[in-house]
Amino acid sequence: MPELYDAIVIGGGPAGGSAAYFLAQAGMKALVLEKEAPPRYKACGGGLSAGLLKQFPFSFEPVIETQARSIAYTLRGRTVRMPLPPQAMQLVMRADFDAHLLAHSQAEVRTGVAVRKIIEEDDRVTVETAQGERLAARYLVGADGASSLVARQLGLRRGKLLAAAIEVEAPAPPEVFARFESAPLFIFGEVRLGYLWVFPKRQHLSVGIGALHPMPGELQNTLKRVMARYGIALDGLPLHGHPLPVYTRRERLVTRRALLVGDAAGLIDPFSGEGIRFAIKSGRLAAQAILAGDLERYQAQVQRTIGWNHLLGAALALLFYHAPGPCFQLGVRNPFATQAFVEMLSDRAGYGEVILRLFGTLPLFLLTEAAAGLAGLAWGPRGRQRVREAVYGTT
Repeated sequence: MPELYDAIVIGGGPAGGSAAYFLAQAGMKALVLEKEAPPRYKACGGGLSAGLLKQFPFSFEPVIETQARSIAYTLRGRTVRMPLPPQAMQLVMRADFDAHLLAHSQAEVRTGVAVRKIIEEDDRVTVETAQGERLAARYLVGADGASSLVARQLGLRRGKLLAAAIEVEAPAPPEVFARFESAPLFIFGEVRLGYLWVFPKRQHLSVGIGALHPMPGELQNTLKRVMARYGIALDGLPLHGHPLPVYTRRERLVTRRALLVGDAAGLIDPFSGEGIRFAIKSGRLAAQAILAGDLERYQAQVQRTIGWNHLLGAALALLFYHAPGPCFQLGVRNPFATQAFVEMLSDRAGYGEVILRLFGTLPLFLLTEAAAGLAGLAWGPRGRQRVREAVYGTT
């Protein structure tokens, strides 16, 4: 009989690393199987909040590439730049971030080990690796990404909805890099039901595009065309494509002895495409359910804390992409909206709070902008700025 672990985690990303960490912290014997050998590249913008990482008692400072000081949005030639509070948004490379989290997990980690077969029994789950080794555990955590082998073999998420994304790690001339340094950019209006991004890292730019139901070749062509406009040449650079799984309804994420987390569960944000936050959150919820011996608890918590949030996010995305002009003018330009999104990035708020903040602050935003316009006519740009600072804070 193979050695019996308390839990086997398949996949070493943020979801798997978080599940392994919280299980090991509770004294459980956890094994992580990661099919890639380090360094494990993962196409990802890598944006997250320092507030999200406070649940871990160790520092992530060694893997932080950039601290964003502001954030910019562009739609059809109009650009809005918003200041950000300190540590509101940090940028990482996933290879470094994932390895750092796994190194602190205190779980047994095996890299370069691919799983080829999963057998679920009444009291255990047995995993067979590509090397022919058989491993067993009381529980299994599927953290193996959007194309999850665990999901396929256990019959979960058969009707999943997928968006698509392409990312490139692009070197940039100093004068181009300086325009984006500490200031991530989101570009709207160039692709249907999606957007492009430019995220500054320590020595290069992570640029990409994501959309729902793109036409063949649309993402590649649009990405190259738009980035060329910003002076970012992509010729000869590898384009990393990856699916974005979206959890939009009540889907089974658990069996008797196994559960799905992170991208394997489809927990990408349906509006922003951000996934690290929900990967970490689902990893923690999975560990709590395993510790309680109640996987149905995980199913219910995901639906209650993530599922409804994603439905609201999907509704907001549809509203934005079908009426981008008014949404940009009344939403993106509203500093209160950026404040709400910052709180959401650190998992202190959800889309319900964001929507309430958007509509609740709309009268104040319109009144402030009208007053700022009048102050600008009377006292020039400085007068306009003083009015905005009095209401919004530093701008």
